[in-house]
Amino acid sequence: MKTRNYYLYGALGLLVLMMYLFTSQNRVIDQQEHIKDATADREFVLANDSVVFLENDKLEIVVDVATGNILEARLKKYLVENIEGSFGVRVFGSDPLTNFKYYLRTGFVGTDGLSSYSLSSKHNDGVVLINNEGYEKHISFINDGYELEIKDVKPGPSTSGAYAALYRTKQRALDIKTDFLAGGMMNNASFEGVGFSNEVTPYEAKRLRALDRGDIVYDKQFGGWVGFVQKYFLASLIGSDDVAYNYFAEKNLKSGLYTMGYTSATDSKTEEVYISEFTHRVFIGPKISKDLAARAENLELSIDMGWFWFLSQPMVASIDFINGVVGNWGISIIIFTILLKLLLFPVTGKGFKSMAAMRKAMPELKEVQDRYKNDRQKIGTETLRIYRKYGANPIGGCLPLIAQLPFFVALFFGLREMVELRYSPFFFWIQDLSAPDPLFILPALFGLIMVLTQKLNPQPPNMDPMQQNIMKVMPVMFSLFFIFFPSALALYSVVNGAVSLVQQRALYKRLGA
Repeated sequence: MKTRNYYLYGALGLLVLMMYLFTSQNRVIDQQEHIKDATADREFVLANDSVVFLENDKLEIVVDVATGNILEARLKKYLVENIEGSFGVRVFGSDPLTNFKYYLRTGFVGTDGLSSYSLSSKHNDGVVLINNEGYEKHISFINDGYELEIKDVKPGPSTSGAYAALYRTKQRALDIKTDFLAGGMMNNASFEGVGFSNEVTPYEAKRLRALDRGDIVYDKQFGGWVGFVQKYFLASLIGSDDVAYNYFAEKNLKSGLYTMGYTSATDSKTEEVYISEFTHRVFIGPKISKDLAARAENLELSIDMGWFWFLSQPMVASIDFINGVVGNWGISIIIFTILLKLLLFPVTGKGFKSMAAMRKAMPELKEVQDRYKNDRQKIGTETLRIYRKYGANPIGGCLPLIAQLPFFVALFFGLREMVELRYSPFFFWIQDLSAPDPLFILPALFGLIMVLTQKLNPQPPNMDPMQQNIMKVMPVMFSLFFIFFPSALALYSVVNGAVSLVQQRALYKRLGA
């Protein structure tokens, strides 16, 4: 039996080593391919003499002079690969190989037949475009650099409303890793689609395929916003409280493009029906909760926190506060986990006490099983008597798991969507808390803690053999799951399990169990 176990552990260790070597090699290949593709993409953009570049220390955009469209937007501080030579992540952009397109257009309704723009002037913070009919487009950076102000001007006042819209094909977002062992499973599972916030609804999000079944329209809404929601990054058109907007999202059946944006309504709080210019406010940047909340009401809801968002938001805020003190996200998660375990101990402690009572009752329960193994009715009667004698409850041991499950799910979604963890190092071998553990140490530790916890809580003597085998396999199964989970979540689970183990052992010792 022991020899077989040694062979099993050896085979498992060899499998883990092979997986590490394989993923390490693939990671290097992926990085090289990205640098190659990004360089080719940049050369393709530079070869287009009808575009103009605008940039600050955070954002770089490419404007098509003829149309005034924002063709590309890169976040300079958020690299695709955490290596020298990498370009910033693209929020807007295109991929000629997959025919992917994602761009921004603004203007006035009913002006499609006008002549093309030409470059009038360019300065440090923006550009001015003008056409033969006297229409102007002023594009400039505002606020902290993650926002654009686009002012459309027409020759004279009229009732023609302004519009702004994001145009996008259906493919997954650009520059998001899809390889399973580089975090692709979590990236692919994240929500992508159109998001709204207005007077009717604080937040509504729909996947693009929902637009295949019909349009989404919100007429005459003051303030609010509309945008495309994706993992880590957001492009959003933010409305003014002084203007009424007709928000919409639709699919163009002819071009196949999904469109989300607004047109300005013909009435406003100031009752100015005739307009000669209109200003659009566009956010293109990372989804940091406190930052989004400061920009527009409910904009932070674009971070998909899942079913338990009401737990996720304060948990993420708490970790962020701790990080502001200690300056390391990994340490912040450890401290938060310990504090959470202490906070939940009045609940989980009752479950541990129930399991301690079961431990005390185990010798007598086993004796009853052996003595009356052919009399199931007698076994049931004696088992209930022993339970009453020790105050044991076989279901009570589930209480710690039930109490912790909502917090685990909430933190799972919270950590999965935190752009702050992207390429954020912990210590030693973990240099990216948003990606899986490259050495599989945290998954292995979690499996070990599960084994020790199971040994601390012996199985009832009447447990079905199938259930016993499932319990033996569970540590391996969970360890395999955590191979694909972000290191941040694996770290939380390891610390959570370790603290629970310490709490149980201390309580059992005090109760003599």
